[in-house]
Amino acid sequence: MKLNLLLPILGGSLLFAPLSGCEHAPSEARQPELVLFDFEQAESTLEIETFHSAYEWGGDAEDHHLHVKTALGSSKPAVILHKPANEPWDLHGFHQIQADVANLGEDTIQVEMFVGNDPDGLIRWYCSDYLDLLPGETGTITVDLSWTPWVFEPQPEMRGMRGMPGLIKTDLDKIDQFTFNVRYATGTHDFSVDNVRAVGLVNTRDTAGFFPFIDEFGQYIHRDWKGKIHSQEELKQTAEREATGLAATPGPADWSTFGGWKGGPKLEATGFFRAEKYQDKWFMVDPEGYLFWSAGLNCVSSLTGLSGVFGRENYFEGLPDQESDLVQFYDEGNWASHGFYKDKIPFTAYHFYQSNLYKKYGTQWLETFREQAHTRLRSWGLNTIGNVSDMAANRMSKTPYTGTVWINGTPKIEGSDGYWGKFHDVFDLEFRAAVRRSMEHQQAGANDPWCIGFFVDNELSWGDPGSLAMAALKSPETQAAKREFLYDLKAKYGSIEQLNTQWGTQHADWKALLVSTETPAFERAKEDLLAFYQKIGETYFRTIKEELSRIAPNQYYLGCRFAWANNDLTIRAAAAYCDILSFNKYEYSVEAVGLPAGVDKPILIGEFHFGALDRGQFHVGVKKAVSQEHRGQLYQSYIQGALRNDAIVGAHWFQYIDEPTTGRQDGENYNVGLVDICDTPYDELISKIRETNYEMYQYRLNN
Repeated sequence: MKLNLLLPILGGSLLFAPLSGCEHAPSEARQPELVLFDFEQAESTLEIETFHSAYEWGGDAEDHHLHVKTALGSSKPAVILHKPANEPWDLHGFHQIQADVANLGEDTIQVEMFVGNDPDGLIRWYCSDYLDLLPGETGTITVDLSWTPWVFEPQPEMRGMRGMPGLIKTDLDKIDQFTFNVRYATGTHDFSVDNVRAVGLVNTRDTAGFFPFIDEFGQYIHRDWKGKIHSQEELKQTAEREATGLAATPGPADWSTFGGWKGGPKLEATGFFRAEKYQDKWFMVDPEGYLFWSAGLNCVSSLTGLSGVFGRENYFEGLPDQESDLVQFYDEGNWASHGFYKDKIPFTAYHFYQSNLYKKYGTQWLETFREQAHTRLRSWGLNTIGNVSDMAANRMSKTPYTGTVWINGTPKIEGSDGYWGKFHDVFDLEFRAAVRRSMEHQQAGANDPWCIGFFVDNELSWGDPGSLAMAALKSPETQAAKREFLYDLKAKYGSIEQLNTQWGTQHADWKALLVSTETPAFERAKEDLLAFYQKIGETYFRTIKEELSRIAPNQYYLGCRFAWANNDLTIRAAAAYCDILSFNKYEYSVEAVGLPAGVDKPILIGEFHFGALDRGQFHVGVKKAVSQEHRGQLYQSYIQGALRNDAIVGAHWFQYIDEPTTGRQDGENYNVGLVDICDTPYDELISKIRETNYEMYQYRLNN
């Protein structure tokens, strides 16, 4: 699917009803478009910075564009356009930044645009987007400057949410550059940039009557939509209607007990899940010997509806008092990797989803939730409970599931960094001990025929090739990884003089190198940095495999759920020890996803989703849709692309329920559920999932 066909997203025009008397039209004096870079001026007037790239003027005498040629050396080669000193911008009042880009090369690429240079990683992510471009294809990248096409004036203080109604995403006065890069570059690429512009005038509103904006069910107050709950009686009515529908559609008739293809070939039954090729396509095989393709769902748990209340009490209408039987759904937030609550642990929070289940099903709500999850998944055409789910539900022997192990308490490479934290120091003796403890404490599922295997860790920050070796050099002298690296360097070079000659450094002796936190030029030290980087990966995966095999010899090692940072060196290290390689791939298609040359392993997609803003949410999540119907269409396209990929053996949607409207503990508040915060399924999405998955086995073998 051509990604540029999905834009522009409708955003808040679907979500936010005007507050009576509060909206003001944009100034009529303001032009509807402000051109920032059109490349018609002389090159000398522009300041353009390159990173593993070069550029030239392209086009003809009448219409210039910037032609970017990338080089090897980075997974994100880029050009940075700096604001001309003599051309001040006023971006206030605009909703979006757009730029026209084209793929001038021979390979499919992803071209990304970052607006500004805010050091906050989340704001940088908020202010970026990208396009998939086939060779010769053109498109327009669009980045929203505000969360909605209307903004509050003045801006109120709102916190604890990734998407926030009426707020501008970043300080518009500090936007002084735009970055364009290729994502996941593995070769050289050519692309063009043209017509960078601010578009879309926003309306302004004051905040009169806006607070509180969340009702007793955790829903947005200031708008109505299909399926919104207005009373406890409506909650119960939705349960009755759904029960009738589930009874009429119990699930695919040709599925085995475990969700394998009973209508297909029968292979050897080993009593546990495994993977093997059938007709040159990778499949899993269920314990009874039937072909199995894992259509899964992450976070099948009632715990994911927890949202912070502390410091945001004015957001909520109708929170229970201490005399209410709903007081049981208050809890302490104890985790926040990012956002408002990061430095406030523990904090008062409320389980909106659990309280809605209680209102809907009564005191047996948790038992009903678990039973209902199995019934729903089978009816919907989903045969796997994915990562971070309710273990009690998993152990009911009704739906295959994946185990989850988090490696806790390990020493870290101090010079490393990453979205979820620093990387393990795999050479510290405590690393294996911590892995063993973690396996023993989280071994639920070991030797259970219903357990496919275990994911261990999630979205580690591997960085570019060599980066973790650089991180070791930046660490203190006590760092085990640094000492291991120096041991290898001594064995190779013998003397510090020989290393200095190769690296272009001036260390007085090996002790001086151990104490130093300076890093060498990458190209001079490249061979050594890559070798040690690969050693880190091999040591990590080998240790995990050995300890997991000791605990769960009958379950597969499903890998570490690679995300945005992975490369051939890391994947090859993983392939040597993992039974299945897992990737969290938030894309519109994974049909072309593959492994390095010579690596033949099955692939499991650990996470993907699409979200929209038509049912009361403030953030679409990682990948955009324009409606619930569109979410279903994108699901079908994604899964059918995965089924056409001979290496992929499954794909797991993230996640079962929507994230809270006011954000989970780290602020994510995405429309990513198959059910909303009131436990109501999105019928349009579910219908498309059924249509897709009921026929998935036949589709895979016929395509």
